[in-house]
Amino acid sequence: MEGRRQAVRLRQHDIDTVTLVGYMTNNCVLASAVEAEFLGFKTEVLSDATGAINLADDAGFADAKTVHTTLLTLLNSNWAAVSTTNAWTDALETQQALETSDLGSSAIAGMAHLTRA
Repeated sequence: MEGRRQAVRLRQHDIDTVTLVGYMTNNCVLASAVEAEFLGFKTEVLSDATGAINLADDAGFADAKTVHTTLLTLLNSNWAAVSTTNAWTDALETQQALETSDLGSSAIAGMAHLTRA
């Protein structure tokens, strides 16, 4: 997002939610979701309309799928509702909000997932 100027323009048109798509989840999408929340917007990310790249450096390696999945999980537990394009379209047509999570619930579900494995 362009910051405060963009936020003013969106609010002038009674827009309270931004939907993020594009490349790359690990840069623009993540940064835009964090800024949108800071600026007071509800944020949505379409999982099948975003993507990531393989990453490698002195800290390690992560393939694109792992980067994408991890960041979508992080986004959904902190800053955005994450869904597929089809689920998003259905939500628009029925005027229903997308489901979101929160960090506490996500952490509890993550621990439960580990204990089942």
